[in-house]
Amino acid sequence: MSAVGTGELLFRLAVAALALAGPTVLYLGLWRFLEWLRDDALIDRLAARGAVEKPRPAAADVLASATAGVDGRRCPACGTTVIVGATRCGNCQAEVGADEA
Repeated sequence: MSAVGTGELLFRLAVAALALAGPTVLYLGLWRFLEWLRDDALIDRLAARGAVEKPRPAAADVLASATAGVDGRRCPACGTTVIVGATRCGNCQAEVGADEA
């Protein structure tokens, strides 16, 4: 096993410290920069004029509205979920009774 000199040991420790702390410092710097951009006066002026668009619906809202018409009924022939008010299965076109639950 070779002996490691003091200079080489310090160099290795410095590289290890940069490898460990570097990404964290860069991430925190990015976070602060994004906060600075968010709190910019231009954003405040645009919001005051009403130029900021309404946010689009989230995926959870779309999913909730898409599954609002499902009551848990299933097709007796294929087992596909049947929507409220349907008289036929959307998959196999079999008759679905209104009284089945």
